[in-house]
Amino acid sequence: MLASARRTDVRHANRVVQIDAFRPSTVPLGRLVRLGVVLDTRNPIGRIREIARMCDRAGIDAVWVRDHLAAPDGEPRVEAWTALAMAGAETERAVVGAVLDPSFRPPATLGAMAGTLDAAMGGRLELGFTAGWWEREHRDFGLAFPDTGARSATMEGYVRVVRQLLSGEPVTTSEPVELREAELGVASPQPGGPRVSIEALAPSQISVAVRVADDVLVPARSARDVEGAVARIRAVCEQEGRDPATMGVAMEVPVSVGRTESEAEVRARDEVLFDTIGHPAEVGIFGTLEQCQARVVELAHAGVSDLLCVVPNNPDVQDVIAQLTAIAVGTVDVLAPGAPKSKPPDPPTTWGGRRRSD
Repeated sequence: MLASARRTDVRHANRVVQIDAFRPSTVPLGRLVRLGVVLDTRNPIGRIREIARMCDRAGIDAVWVRDHLAAPDGEPRVEAWTALAMAGAETERAVVGAVLDPSFRPPATLGAMAGTLDAAMGGRLELGFTAGWWEREHRDFGLAFPDTGARSATMEGYVRVVRQLLSGEPVTTSEPVELREAELGVASPQPGGPRVSIEALAPSQISVAVRVADDVLVPARSARDVEGAVARIRAVCEQEGRDPATMGVAMEVPVSVGRTESEAEVRARDEVLFDTIGHPAEVGIFGTLEQCQARVVELAHAGVSDLLCVVPNNPDVQDVIAQLTAIAVGTVDVLAPGAPKSKPPDPPTTWGGRRRSD
């Protein structure tokens, strides 16, 4: 049986925070959405550190990593948790998160790792979970790739165990996941543990997210119908008896921004990762800074509160990050999709050699 975490380590104001105290991601003041960058773990360790540090100093709200054991593009990658720890060490302000596959780590092991890392980073950790979309990645490592229904049941049990461990609740063997004798070594400093999201596309996956997660992570493939995806999430919330306002909606999107559309296209064309995720012009954010901001306005009004941006892994990525920080500036109260642009100021009366009128 799995031993519970030491409850005294996770008490806040003489109470133990329960799993059902959901904390959806919130949009920072003056932004349309919370803005995150997915670190490219194909890079050398030094480059991963550099970009994480760059994002933190540029004002990016969150940096993320994704689990990959055998990636669809065949490129080797730094192991996700290792990259996450490095990102945490290089940042001071930004949230540091990971989208993890439950198949790769036992829940008790992850609970101990997450509590320790969150304490080391001062409570900046967030955890995302994905059932995985690529069968070969599981088969190559001897991991089961169950059907959608079984995968959803396993995901729910896994996330419940991890959340219970990190919030100090007793854990039982009734969950449909393998439990081993373990105890949380260092408790998370966050009341209730780190915020949790679940990547969901199918209705059964959305239902699991509604029951146990703070946010739903919508895959980029749903970008063609964002309003429909958000409507489905809200409908499931109502079916499950959860207030839709307590469910955050995050979306992973490929992004290519440039000073011109041509520059954005060149950056996107050179990124082979977009062959797997999808072209930013089709399922993400693409074009000039103005065009990209217009797209973010659309996403924000559709109900997306959090963006996980996959940017081209180009040598000039720092320029992309700098422009990225500008596309989320504004609020939904002020900016609306398709709103007419402000009239540009008239030219000076003496511009072009014209004489000042008497």
